[in-house]
Formats: sequence, structure tokens, C-alpha cells
Amino acid sequence: MRAFAEAFPDEQIVQQAAALIPWFHNCVILDKVKNNLEREWYIQKTVENGWSRNILTLQINNRLFERQGKAVNNFKVKIESPSS
Repeated sequence: MRAFAEAFPDEQIVQQAAALIPWFHNCVILDKVKNNLEREWYIQKTVENGWSRNILTLQINNRLFERQGKAVNNFKVKIESPSS
């Protein structure tokens, strides 16, 4: 709990993002991700995609944050949502 409070001193983040995922998802993020920007990104992606704890761990271990957005694509222009 102390690590969580130190990692997220901004109440808005806690209430809006971190509160939307299960406690053990937050524990995984706290243990494996040291950068606050990356932590917030993984929380947001977990909420958006409904990742299980195992998938979240896999995404962190595969450094999805660092790889995301690197590939050039036109999915949003050519393929309508939700297929994109």
C-alpha cells in the first residue's frame, strides 16, 4: 500500500485509472514498471483492452510501451472501428 501511495501521489490518477483495475494488476505494474508515465500507460491499456494479469505481465515483459506506435500503419484510416 505504501509503494502504491508513493507511486501515485496524484489522487486523480488513483481515482480515475488505477481504481479501475484489480489490486493485483496494480501490484504487477508497481513491481515491474518504474517509470510513472509507463505505469499510467499500462493502467490505461489494461482498462481499454481488459487485460488479465497474465496478459499484462506478458505485455510488460515484452516492453509493449517501448514498441507501441513504432510501426507505421494506416489502420484507423483504412479500416473502420472496431476492426482497426
